[in-house]
Amino acid sequence: MQKKQIIVILAAAIGVGVVFSLPKVLVDNKKESVTGSEEKVAQKDSISEISKLMAEKHTHKPSSEDQKNILTLTNNYYSVSDKEKKRIFADSISAYYKRFHQYDSVAKYSEEIANLYPKEGNLIAAGDAYMQASDLVDLEQKKSYSDKSRELYKKALELNPDNLETKSKLAMTYVTTSTPMEGIKLLREVIEKDPDNQTALFNLGYLSMQSSQYSKAVDRFKKLIEINPKHSSGTFYLGLSYLQLGNKDKAKEYFVKAKTLDQDPEFQSIVDSYLKETN
Repeated sequence: MQKKQIIVILAAAIGVGVVFSLPKVLVDNKKESVTGSEEKVAQKDSISEISKLMAEKHTHKPSSEDQKNILTLTNNYYSVSDKEKKRIFADSISAYYKRFHQYDSVAKYSEEIANLYPKEGNLIAAGDAYMQASDLVDLEQKKSYSDKSRELYKKALELNPDNLETKSKLAMTYVTTSTPMEGIKLLREVIEKDPDNQTALFNLGYLSMQSSQYSKAVDRFKKLIEINPKHSSGTFYLGLSYLQLGNKDKAKEYFVKAKTLDQDPEFQSIVDSYLKETN
């Protein structure tokens, strides 16, 4: 069986915990490695056509009434000077765009809220939104959005340096940079302080898969689901790692289990497509 890379629009990779899609696709990667490193980081040359199609699939056009409401809210946002009123309008605009999975606009107005009230939670929410948006754009924009996420996560960590979840998210913003090992270093620091940190374990497993280190991925995902048996995406990726190693029985076991953990029709369909390969 040919080795496959997964192009994902997966918030779980940054610790948000929501699966948008897990399309199956073959891609060519150039891999960058660091001697003696635990993980190798795969750098993608360009966003795949499948990824673009999935982005379009998850972007729903607002109705004419919704467009009018968004325009009214936007006009109100830019016409008032009171901070709290601006926050309320920005929050409503962001909620609208989130309904239609237009995460670039969600990110913009989430950042507006963070600028108005630079609290830890607002900064993290804006960083999360930019990371979600980065999965729906081309490579050049992806770097820009990842850079913005990094900036916001760093500001949040200045307020709370001990937030390991934020540190794990920050780590993933380095993957597409010229210094990807900075991300690995951060994840290792998280694991050293909290060996059971689910976000860091998932991200390390995901990075191992990206560089075809499936045995290491198995170790990471096995520990993850020992800690959280209901982690659907971790269970799925554990099955996929076994499949890539040629262990179809184990792969089938975890694919079947993953299906019991997430009833989302799209997730079910994707797992089924891999189950066929275990027969």
